[in-house]
Amino acid sequence: MKKRTLSIILALTIATSAFSQKKEKVIKYQKTFYKNQTIENADLKITIDDAVATPTGMKFKINIINKSNDYILFKPTECEFRIKGNAVKPIEKLLIIRPNDRESKTIDIKGGTYILPENFEFLMAGFYKVTLDAKGNVTNDFKLPASSNEFKTGGFSVTLSGFKKETAKTDAKFNVAYNGDKIGIIETNKIAAKMPDGKEFANYLTDKPIIFDKGTTDEFKIAWKDIPIDSGDMQKVEMIVLWREAFKEVSPIKIPSINLTILFDKETSFDKGR
Repeated sequence: MKKRTLSIILALTIATSAFSQKKEKVIKYQKTFYKNQTIENADLKITIDDAVATPTGMKFKINIINKSNDYILFKPTECEFRIKGNAVKPIEKLLIIRPNDRESKTIDIKGGTYILPENFEFLMAGFYKVTLDAKGNVTNDFKLPASSNEFKTGGFSVTLSGFKKETAKTDAKFNVAYNGDKIGIIETNKIAAKMPDGKEFANYLTDKPIIFDKGTTDEFKIAWKDIPIDSGDMQKVEMIVLWREAFKEVSPIKIPSINLTILFDKETSFDKGR
């Protein structure tokens, strides 16, 4: 009798356990949530925040701290989600992180197949260091008023889009396209103007360096004000723009890829995702 009772209890235990496992497997999530995580190396500290998968896709915010004294470029298109044996690359624009600064970007992949109650791998590739400590292009001087509105220097194509010359102030605006095979840099703080008496005056609009990837465009402005009239009336005389080494092309240094396991947050998914 005791043996029969034990057998029944054992059978019921096994049945109950199987039923519980089966019940757990059939949970239907409308959203799946993942844990916030931080990882770092000598150059970067990266935090993944608010990762969630919905019927339209998966997204999270990547926060990047640049710990180095160089610029860091992040090309999300070189990253890779590894989910259920599939490799998916996000389509996001270039992100530039200045030295000892921080930036963030939302990474988003489209599709309704990512609501999975499990971990997945995120290969963080596409990080590059770019130093400004490089020799600039040799660029011909430019006249204001201009004899030609366009010029090239290395992989840069530059077009004068407008200028205004007055006695008290002169400014000029340029559109730039970069089609070189490196990383293009423009440092406007290096630009100066030479007046007819030979004296040179720095551009006072010293913006931060402009960084170009191949195929990108941008614009910049240069200006001078309160130049002594003894050096020439800016409204009336020809001014020579000295580019010096403002235009640079630098080979980026690739930072090794970082592989991170994005951890499924079971508790949050169970509470908020069903």
